[in-house]
Amino acid sequence: MTYTEPLLSVFLTIAFVGILHLRRGKRLWVVIVGLAGLFAISWPPLNWLFSRPLEARYPVRPFQASAEAQAIVVLGSAIEPPDYERPYPLADRYTYERCEHAAWIYERRPLPVLACEGGTRGAVSSAPSRMRLQLERAGIPANMIQVEGASTSTYENALYGARILRNQEISRIILIVEADSMPRASACFRRQGMVVEPAPCEFRQWDGWSQEWLPSWTAIRDNELILHEVLGMIWYRLRGWI
Repeated sequence: MTYTEPLLSVFLTIAFVGILHLRRGKRLWVVIVGLAGLFAISWPPLNWLFSRPLEARYPVRPFQASAEAQAIVVLGSAIEPPDYERPYPLADRYTYERCEHAAWIYERRPLPVLACEGGTRGAVSSAPSRMRLQLERAGIPANMIQVEGASTSTYENALYGARILRNQEISRIILIVEADSMPRASACFRRQGMVVEPAPCEFRQWDGWSQEWLPSWTAIRDNELILHEVLGMIWYRLRGWI
């Protein structure tokens, strides 16, 4: 279950209860609250507005690395386990996009690449690193890639990844993850003593009113990601991880 699935059930229940009471001529506000909640989590313009606090701090432009950058760090999202008809693990869409972005940056600034893939992403432990394979296919030489394979969260990405980097006397990194995830991820690496150059690989773009006017499932999906990041920031601050 995701963060937004309970919200859908809650707002539908509120609206349904309000409709029952409305038939008796009272509690119109219950219907309004339920329908307004459903509208809020599914209307693209509100989703775009909700994303601003996370993404607006990063300029939407091709990334330019500084001369002081020492390494590229790309975080993994998820690795799907093998299926019967697909007997091999598979990187999800976000991992693929991050690796492609890392390869694009590498072409313009060849630096060592650290892939924080993690150790419990669903793939069998004996399988080759999917992120390593993806990065190699994108054109990064194998000897320029290291894989961090023990982490299970963004905090551990930073904790274990920073240990690898410090052992190589690296302290300034180019960090790759989506724009809405960058505030939490970069804060984690800074907490570990890294100087971070954010290189977001995906932004919530405004698609024009023809695409943004009507409520849609994509807004619900994107609000799920935003809510995940907001709750993650709160939890990480309470734990002292950022």
